Amino acid sequence: MAALLIISAHAVQAVTPSVDKAQIKLTPQYCVVERKDTPCDTQITVSWILPDATPVCLRENQRLLSCWDASKTGAWQYKAKVQLPTIYSITHAHTGELVVDTQLELQTSRSSRRRLRSVWSFF
Repeated sequence: MAALLIISAHAVQAVTPSVDKAQIKLTPQYCVVERKDTPCDTQITVSWILPDATPVCLRENQRLLSCWDASKTGAWQYKAKVQLPTIYSITHAHTGELVVDTQLELQTSRSSRRRLRSVWSFF
């Protein structure tokens, strides 16, 4: 998060932009696989910013990955092996209430469309 520096005639003051709602960022956002049935192996970084310090947990779909006490910002890295589009979510550690989420999209590098031959062709 970048801070803005305000210089006036009387003082120098650093102003940090406030976060009015929770934000989550997933890097990479897409994982490219050769075929739809092939799992994606990639290094994932999940980072988040919350408006207030809150005890939170990170989940991959419904699976608990890790929890933090009174976190306002955070980041977590790990080697993921996913096959379906996967949702990463930040939930409240005590209530389980969803705070913010994002999705890792899977894309295939090869087209699954077949070239169709004309019905009247003799070859």
